[in-house]
Amino acid sequence: MPSDDACRRQSTMNGALDNETMVTATPEAVLTGHPVGPRANGAVCIGCGEALHEVDIVSAYAYRCADAADWVVSRLYCLECAPARIRSPTLGATEVLVGGRLGSITLPTARTHRLCLVELKMRTFSPPTEGCAP
Repeated sequence: MPSDDACRRQSTMNGALDNETMVTATPEAVLTGHPVGPRANGAVCIGCGEALHEVDIVSAYAYRCADAADWVVSRLYCLECAPARIRSPTLGATEVLVGGRLGSITLPTARTHRLCLVELKMRTFSPPTEGCAP
């Protein structure tokens, strides 16, 4: 669950979108290819601590604060630990649980590889109008 401060920081970092063209896309489309894990080729299930690798089936919890443009993937789960629902929806944040696989993406500037989300399907969704204040 994102904190109120986290949403404010994310909104400030993204800047105003008033003069930019907006594109509508599903969370699955936006999150496909999103890098995950704290380091190159390294991710861990938040439930059991098991290492996650390329091609593993995973679930990811992601959120986007109402005033922000970017999504934050804050939790990864292995197949066994994946929750079935968002337990405490947050008012003012769109939250999703998506299921898919881990793939890899090449980051050309850094000349490194990172794990990323691929083959995503929506598992559950909480709009910004539902839930409790952070």
